[in-house]
Amino acid sequence: MIKFLFVTLAIVISAQTVFAGTAADVVPTPRPPTDLAVAYVANQPAPPNPVQMTETLKVGHTIPENLLLLPIPDSPDHAFVFVNQIRLIGDARTRVVIQVVD
Repeated sequence: MIKFLFVTLAIVISAQTVFAGTAADVVPTPRPPTDLAVAYVANQPAPPNPVQMTETLKVGHTIPENLLLLPIPDSPDHAFVFVNQIRLIGDARTRVVIQVVD
């Protein structure tokens, strides 16, 4: 009986350990920008002193903290930046690149 109790307790503890981190580890996927937000970014003029980086930022990369993200009207969850002659839309909170606008 005691052996059965220990085995059951071990199963419960290991199940709690396995499932304990799953909720905290889930990162919400940012919603894609609307067509209106993409059109807004595409129509923005290139800045007079564009940012140049040796690294090419792509979807999923994090935009460095030293780059200023510009807000997109009517899309508070998104922001954009112009790097290496490319317009990038990112999540305003996490700074992760969501879309490359050409």
